[in-house]
Amino acid sequence: MIRDDKMMQLVEGDKEPITPFVRVVRSLYDDFQVSSILVIGGTGDYFDVADNVLVMDSYQCMDATEKAKMIVANSKTSSALPHTASQSNSFRSLKGTRRMNGNSFPPQGKVKTVTRDQISYGETELDLRCLEQLVSKAQTNAIAAALQQVPKLCKKDQSFKETLGEMEKHINSEGMDFLTPGQFNGQMARPRQFEIAGAINRLRRDNTITKAD
Repeated sequence: MIRDDKMMQLVEGDKEPITPFVRVVRSLYDDFQVSSILVIGGTGDYFDVADNVLVMDSYQCMDATEKAKMIVANSKTSSALPHTASQSNSFRSLKGTRRMNGNSFPPQGKVKTVTRDQISYGETELDLRCLEQLVSKAQTNAIAAALQQVPKLCKKDQSFKETLGEMEKHINSEGMDFLTPGQFNGQMARPRQFEIAGAINRLRRDNTITKAD
């Protein structure tokens, strides 16, 4: 997460294979619009790159952004050492495009939602425990149905994200019935694209996801 100024002077950046997150967190937002929320109590290196700094004081959340920026400014002025710990690097490029292979998605067996966190998809057991935004088994029912609709949405040269976007459009226009064509399933609740993507990433089959540069 960090490497302090003294260590970065001793071991220069081109000699260290691991780039501390403090060096790339700013460009992660500027280049890819991905925000970061960090809970930190032992270092102030993130003050320099943060947009907002909050402090818990007697169980009350206080905005300490202005004070944090003043501390940064004063430390740069008073320190004889160059302030290097939070200098921003470019976040690595996201190389290649992930695509889904529709032929890998037929379950080849029964599909059953076992619990909110588990889908039995043919011979594959999908463990969704780390998808913390799943709050009901009804959402998991919808994910199980969504996986079975992937083959008819996959198109040549269409990215993973574009395929999920296509599914989103169908659900927006046709409702949840799109996921179970020809039948009504009243035990489904709509999940987000992120949870559907998380389930797909856990579907361990040959060539489920391909990547092209």
